[in-house]
Amino acid sequence: MPTGQSTPPPRGAGKFAVIAAVIVGMMIIVIFVGMNMQHAQTAKEQEAGQVKPADAPMTENDLGKLPAKPN
Repeated sequence: MPTGQSTPPPRGAGKFAVIAAVIVGMMIIVIFVGMNMQHAQTAKEQEAGQVKPADAPMTENDLGKLPAKPN
């Protein structure tokens, strides 16, 4: 008859949990570093005066500037 005690987890369960935690942690670090690098590149471009094509003014009334592409 069972006495209410559970069986211990398999021997590899602890090792798997550590490996899974390390992989998840590495993914978080890689995403964080990648997003910081992207932000740094965008900030560098903005400081240099380069404008993304999507943000460039297209008409005379956009931001009070002339169009980016002459018609």
